[in-house]
Amino acid sequence: MPTLIRYGGTATLAALITLAASQVTLGSRWFFALAAVPCVVYALLLHRLFTTADALDRPDPPPARRARLLTIALLFAVAFRIPLATPRVGADNDMVRYMWDGRVQRLGYNPFLVVPADPAMQHTHTDETRQMPSRRARTPYPAAAQLFFRLVVTIHESSRAMKLALVACDLLTIWVLLAWLRETRRSEWLALAYAWNPLVILEVAHSGHIDALGALWIAIAAWMLSTGRGMRAAIAFVIAVATKLLPIVLLPLFWKRIRVRDGFVASLVLLAMYLPFSSAGAVPLGAVPNVVAFIRFNGPLFKGLAALTSPQGAAAIAVLSGLAVAAWMRRRRTADDPAAWAWPMAVALACAPVIYPWYLLYFTPFLFTLATLPLIVWTYSAIPVYIVWELSKHGHRWFVPAPVLWMEFGIVLTTMIWLMRRTRRRATLVSDSVPTTT
Repeated sequence: MPTLIRYGGTATLAALITLAASQVTLGSRWFFALAAVPCVVYALLLHRLFTTADALDRPDPPPARRARLLTIALLFAVAFRIPLATPRVGADNDMVRYMWDGRVQRLGYNPFLVVPADPAMQHTHTDETRQMPSRRARTPYPAAAQLFFRLVVTIHESSRAMKLALVACDLLTIWVLLAWLRETRRSEWLALAYAWNPLVILEVAHSGHIDALGALWIAIAAWMLSTGRGMRAAIAFVIAVATKLLPIVLLPLFWKRIRVRDGFVASLVLLAMYLPFSSAGAVPLGAVPNVVAFIRFNGPLFKGLAALTSPQGAAAIAVLSGLAVAAWMRRRRTADDPAAWAWPMAVALACAPVIYPWYLLYFTPFLFTLATLPLIVWTYSAIPVYIVWELSKHGHRWFVPAPVLWMEFGIVLTTMIWLMRRTRRRATLVSDSVPTTT
């Protein structure tokens, strides 16, 4: 492990510095070549974590040496993010929309009621926001995300400040995972499964997506719920849902694990977050209904379901599927099992109309057990989707090529089948080894 941490960390850092300095475009050959380095290192790290995590906590080597090595690994995790977080943000980045949403709130507008391209909103723009890609659409970001945008813009109005704030959320998630692992008597080394994840590094430090904030809050919710702090867990959960709607499918995990009072207080927090935007309706959804009805990207399951029912029916099936998996997990697994948190969100997301690679961020804090291996594989197989960004510059339409689509989901499905067979085979071996009595 020391060799992997030092040399693998150095190689990853060098690749990410080159990626940041060269400013290669997403989906280009050089992007994939440079991204391959952290991907290979991460695969080697996961192999060591899943096979020797307990060994890393044994008395030999000495605790001081182990702690020093873990500190080095965590410092590398911070260093990976620095070169990607510092370059100037492009005008086509989502962070430009985040900044504009925060700005119009400070100017007294409800972001759910205004459209950036409206001539009446011309005075709210700068050169950076005037040509944002989403200028003709209402905001899709819920209340907690909007309040975060306003907070960052109040502190300092720039897209770089927005990215740094999201990187701070990412780093806080690492700290939360360390605390959670420590309190649940698991190896702190497992936090590296998130801290060194290439998709996490690229989607937060490089691209700066709001999903980093949601991942932080849902990680806090899992930590609090599994350690008996129900009210804090419920509050963190509603903030995560009000950042992006995906984790709402985790609601069954809280059944009979929190008090009625905890749920009531969390409901008040949710109400307080939406109150400033009440002029747009009781629960303003912004562009979300339009996305369900018309926008499609990398969502083959949703496309099939919508053809059989309707877009709204397919969306309902996606939500119900996630809720069903969460209900099953509530019966079969404990609150501190990361698979219970990851799989419901992953199933709902797999049925979504739009699946951008950064949407996977919500369940990445929980990918540190073998039961989540197919989802770890998904964080790899989603990266080639970025070829669409490169192809679109050469006239290609905005959809994922069939070979990339089949590879993305085919590898995940293959891993799921392998894992189920492995689990069944082990269960058979255990049952055969139990002596029978007559």
